[in-house]
Amino acid sequence: MQREFDPSPIRKLTFEQSLPEGRTNHATVVLALYSKIPRNAKKVLELGSGSGAVSIFLAHTYGCEVVGIEKNEILVSIARKNADLNGVMEKVRFINCPVGEVTRHLELESFDVVVSNPPHLLHAGKTSPHTERNSWRRLDEETAHKFIEATRKMLKNRGLFYFLLHPRDLIRWIRFLESEKFGIHRLLPIYGNLEKQARLILISGRKNSSSELVVESPLIFSREER
Repeated sequence: MQREFDPSPIRKLTFEQSLPEGRTNHATVVLALYSKIPRNAKKVLELGSGSGAVSIFLAHTYGCEVVGIEKNEILVSIARKNADLNGVMEKVRFINCPVGEVTRHLELESFDVVVSNPPHLLHAGKTSPHTERNSWRRLDEETAHKFIEATRKMLKNRGLFYFLLHPRDLIRWIRFLESEKFGIHRLLPIYGNLEKQARLILISGRKNSSSELVVESPLIFSREER
């Protein structure tokens, strides 16, 4: 059994697309649509919120309070404009700071859900000659740990997380998460074509939990979305 990717719910919103690193893409839409927020969740944190599309969609769809953390000051400015454009300024706020400094701005263990689409390329490979492009495409193990540490510090006990990752780095991310007592509960593979390897992996689980993994039926991009 497989599901076909349907981006239409997020297309009802409007986002500025002026910067390459701030444009909505497949990863943005997958994280927004498949991060299911429980009914009793009141506060959601997005680590690496970019131009705000995921945070804005979650606030608009679930009516919860959402905070986005983003180190790029220009993207934070765009995110705030996008929140105003979509009428969710009262539900969403964006903070300009690196993920590793989140505890300076927010109360510990105050969030029900953390979502994140960290830079995807943790594994070795070709780097871009443009430093800024590398900063939103690549990360090292130290930075990966900062995303996980921030998630642990901000989530309530048994709080829920969603991370969107590159398949080649999945084992390392799971190892890092389990070392910080996160249980991995669900794994959603995302394909452009079933004849090729998965392009993305969405994992979810809870803080202070054991791993009992369910692999969901694959999500397939439609031809129009590939």
